[in-house]
Amino acid sequence: MQALSLSLWACASLAFGATNSIVHAQTFDVIVVGSGPGGLVAAEFLSRDPDVSVLILEAGPKSMTATGGTDAPDYAKGSGLTKFDIPAEYDLIMYNPENEEYRVDWVSDAYMWLGKTVGGCSSINSATYFRPPDAYTNQSLWPFPASRMNAKMDENEKMHGHTDVPSPDGKRYSQEGYTIVSKGLLSLGYAERTLNDRASRNSKHQTFGHAPFTIKDGKRDSPAAAFWGPMSTRVNVQLLTEAKVDYLVRDTDGKATGVVFNGGSQVFVSDRGAVLMAAGALGTPKVLIQSGVGPSTQLDLLERIGGYIGVSQDAGRVTNPNVGRNLFDANLMYITFTHPDMKSFVFDKRPPEAIDQYMNESHTGPWAGAGPTLISFESYQVQGRMYEFQSNVHTHGFGEHGQTENAFTIAMYVTNPESRAHSGFDSNGDWRAFNEGDAYFGTPRDLAAMQSYVQKMVRMMEDNGATFVSETGSDPAAVADFVASTDSYISYFFGGTCYASSDASDMERCADEKLRVVGLNNVFVADASAMKDSTVNPYGFVMYIGREAADQVKEYIASDAGNNSDDSCSALENDVDFQGGDIGTSSSSSAGGCCSICSNTSRCVAFTWTEHNGGTCRLKSGKGTIKTKLGAVSGVLKTATSCPALEDNVDEPHGVTSTAKSSDKCCSICKATGGCIAFTWKDQDGGTCWLKGGKESEE
Repeated sequence: MQALSLSLWACASLAFGATNSIVHAQTFDVIVVGSGPGGLVAAEFLSRDPDVSVLILEAGPKSMTATGGTDAPDYAKGSGLTKFDIPAEYDLIMYNPENEEYRVDWVSDAYMWLGKTVGGCSSINSATYFRPPDAYTNQSLWPFPASRMNAKMDENEKMHGHTDVPSPDGKRYSQEGYTIVSKGLLSLGYAERTLNDRASRNSKHQTFGHAPFTIKDGKRDSPAAAFWGPMSTRVNVQLLTEAKVDYLVRDTDGKATGVVFNGGSQVFVSDRGAVLMAAGALGTPKVLIQSGVGPSTQLDLLERIGGYIGVSQDAGRVTNPNVGRNLFDANLMYITFTHPDMKSFVFDKRPPEAIDQYMNESHTGPWAGAGPTLISFESYQVQGRMYEFQSNVHTHGFGEHGQTENAFTIAMYVTNPESRAHSGFDSNGDWRAFNEGDAYFGTPRDLAAMQSYVQKMVRMMEDNGATFVSETGSDPAAVADFVASTDSYISYFFGGTCYASSDASDMERCADEKLRVVGLNNVFVADASAMKDSTVNPYGFVMYIGREAADQVKEYIASDAGNNSDDSCSALENDVDFQGGDIGTSSSSSAGGCCSICSNTSRCVAFTWTEHNGGTCRLKSGKGTIKTKLGAVSGVLKTATSCPALEDNVDEPHGVTSTAKSSDKCCSICKATGGCIAFTWKDQDGGTCWLKGGKESEE
């Protein structure tokens, strides 16, 4: 595992402190721990309600102009732009000793460039933005259906820019590498696509296209601008920078009542309020464990070391053995080639002509872009497991070849490795990202997958006139040795350390179907920690997680902090309408009230709530047809969510397929998938689940 990288993601959004005028001991309805992409998206949505007070705590300083940041390169001083606003500056921010104040410094086992600033990773990365395929929600057992993910990502996109032509003049720059690599990909049967289009993202195998970015008008349009900007004038929201969270204060009922930061300052959570953990996959578990929430071995260790007030607080411990476990990261290799037709564009040189065009011609030109020009995807099996691969083509060489004039780099990823590590404190009390296990080539199969992909890409490029820059040679055996000896670089696609699942029997889940930390009543996860498995660059999905978590917190607040909640229902589904099967209506000021009404109504197994007539529950005999409808909230009684009879005798099953090791897991997938009312499971390819909208005839 190596730390140096071409910072495409660079996020753990570690946030533990704009206004900086918070009065000690203030009370808020929502306290957001972290101002990364998930935290800012969640805060913006929740603060739309003027009656909900929101505080965002960020460990680092201000970043983009919209946050009050002023740190600008010399050529941009006085222009109203900071280094974070200018897309091309991303490659000069990370691994630059001048910028250490923006880097997380509490991960002890590897030198990492995790964002410690407003916006977290999204203020310092390449701003590449991807939407996951619909199948990801099933494959990862995500608690919410793809239709809901897509609706909320659509809603987010109304707030932020997204384009694969970052220069405002509509021209694409520095395309030599794109042209060279695309010829090779086309020779292998790849198809050129607009990558985030619905059809393209749902059929990614052997496709490529121009890199998509969250860039607008030639400037970075990540959440620090797109989401903090609109909410910065709201009187009910405050952002405190340079506020590093120490721990959450809890009561004996598992409810967070306050947050302590900077060694003793404290703010309080209102009686109806909640805490949103958005400190990133390496920050959220650290804060939870310091709060006395985590594996007993970690809590025992911190008690022995002493000085961790949050662990020894009067409320006692909350044992959640999965906090900090299951850390994943995409495995990554940087492969440099040369080609006679290549003309490198080296960001580190700050080309004067590019800067002049950007500053004097309406932010146009190559300086309006960041990082890769081409993205490609492919999937195939290696040793019986399906692997997903991604390549990013960069405009310059890597490492010692960074200044070579005709060089370019292909960053090659295994985006869904099976390797996992566990984050935690070591015996010295130092926080380690990889305290146990290995996230990089941690299994022989992961290594074999990367070796096969690099071999394939090297052969493709050399067949198309490129030269692999390596001292070991380019034959398959030499390439395999090169991969094994180099080891994976850190890609910063971290996730999994408090993953969410609607399956209560999942012994490794850390958060429940509401994204709520298991063992706590009002603490929700709004960052990549909640992801069970990796998918492409997760930046876009993390923004969606923020929006999803905000919905869960909104529902929690509306239920009067759960005091009147009814646990007889499964997770409420926001912006979802169950159409058909109506058996009656009843009045309720909130969706939470529909659950108890339904449970006490004969034949009612599901409901949809809307704001009609001050709040109306439409009671139903079944889910019926599931549609997206903004503002609608739907739910199902838990007694109605048991699985139908298992269809194990269907000779040739049909339906949407997903991987499941057992029929019980297939049941959980079906329950979490909108429209699924039956399934077939077979011990095929390690366990395959067919999801269906109805039962098939047995043959």
